[in-house]
Amino acid sequence: MLIDRVRRYYLLEDMNCAETILYAANDEYDLGLDTVALRTMAGFGGGMGIGSTCCGALSGSIAALSARFTTTKSHENPEIGDLCRTFLERFTAMHGTINCNPLKDLYRDSRSRCLLVVELAAEELEKLMLENESRVPSPPGAVKRAKDGGSGR
Repeated sequence: MLIDRVRRYYLLEDMNCAETILYAANDEYDLGLDTVALRTMAGFGGGMGIGSTCCGALSGSIAALSARFTTTKSHENPEIGDLCRTFLERFTAMHGTINCNPLKDLYRDSRSRCLLVVELAAEELEKLMLENESRVPSPPGAVKRAKDGGSGR
């Protein structure tokens, strides 16, 4: 389960909220992201370092949705906007905000830091991933083979 991977990365690997979500989702959903791609989340932790913007766990979740539901770019997969909007609207409905500082005020504690926020984001992400399993695009190579009758040329 995604939540188990989240706990491992956040508590045992000491990753920030954004890194935790993307690393855990990469493992759970076999997103195929390499370490360079995963490192891109480093600057998104703590509300992009200033706290007054989007929570890093939510940024990591949006990155995971993008990696799973986009084959090349957003314009070729317009449903990614709907998925991201749905994720953020659901999270806001449950917790009142998507911004880091107010979420820290609600959920952060000195012992486990923002683990609860990261877990809440992971739960919502997992629901959306499962609900939309049928929308996962085929890899570009698979689409190409289907178009050429399976010859792979």
